[in-house]
Order: sequence, then structure tokens, then C-alpha cells
Amino acid sequence: MKLPKLNKTKINVFLDLLLALFFIVEMEEHFTGLPIHEILGLVFGATFLLHVLLHWDWIGAITIGFFRQLLHESRFNYLLNWALFVAMGLATLSGILISRTLGLNISVDHSWEQIHRITADLSLLIVALHVAMHWKWIAENGTKYLFGWIPRLFSGRSRTITPAQPQES
Repeated sequence: MKLPKLNKTKINVFLDLLLALFFIVEMEEHFTGLPIHEILGLVFGATFLLHVLLHWDWIGAITIGFFRQLLHESRFNYLLNWALFVAMGLATLSGILISRTLGLNISVDHSWEQIHRITADLSLLIVALHVAMHWKWIAENGTKYLFGWIPRLFSGRSRTITPAQPQES
């Protein structure tokens, strides 16, 4: 039995949409309450790691070629992605350390709460830049995979005029 080939771009579109939804909900703990905020933060962290793993080939290629003939946009994107990885990693780690829901009972000082707030806010800024850098890809593939079914709804109703048809005067 042959398994169907996975469409990596389609997976990325839906994973990115899921990450965006998680991120929006996560940015305000009062939206869900602290217990759901903390659990969703762990799910977000795991989903974010999956996102990184799906882009591992790109990370490796850019890392190897960083000081070679690389476009400035690719270098900026690479550094921006590293900044996002560090900020989200620290936000997740500090969130685990200050958690009141997970029951880890780790004794930490209030500086971790401050780190959590700062890295979460920094992540918001970096995510905005990340989305701006990838807006063309988001628009093209989001339209294709999220809304590509809409033209098929109307395909049976469309009329086309071919050049062979005489036009009335």
C-alpha cells in the first residue's frame, strides 16, 4: 500500500494558522483564565517546535551559507527567526517556572514573571515582523489552501465566450 505524498506547504499553512490562533489567545491570559492559558502555552510550545522542525532544512541551509552569497533579506529573516525562537523559548520556560496550574511547585523569584512578560511582549513584536516578512507567502498559500474551494463552488455556473462566437452588433 502506497501512502499519499504529504504536501509540506499545505501542512505549513494549517500549522501556521493554528499557531496564529494559539498566539492570539495566549497573548491575553484573561481571555481564557490562568489554567487554560498555561496548558495552551505548553501546546503552543510543542506546536512551535513542530513548526521549527518542519523548516529544519531551511535553517540548515541558511546556517551553512550565512556568510556566503546570501541575500540581505535572508540574513535578516534568519536572525529574526533566531530572535523569535529565543524569545518564545524563554517565554515558555519562564511560563513553566511560574506556573500555578501545572503543580511543579518550583520555587522561583519574581524575576521569572518579569522575564515571562518581557519575552511575551517581545515575541508579539517579532511575530509581527515575521508575518510582514512572509506576507506574500501567507497571502498566496493561504488563499490557495484555505479558500481554494470557493472557485470550485461556482465553476459549474460560469459562462465563457470563445473567440469563435460571433458578436452581435
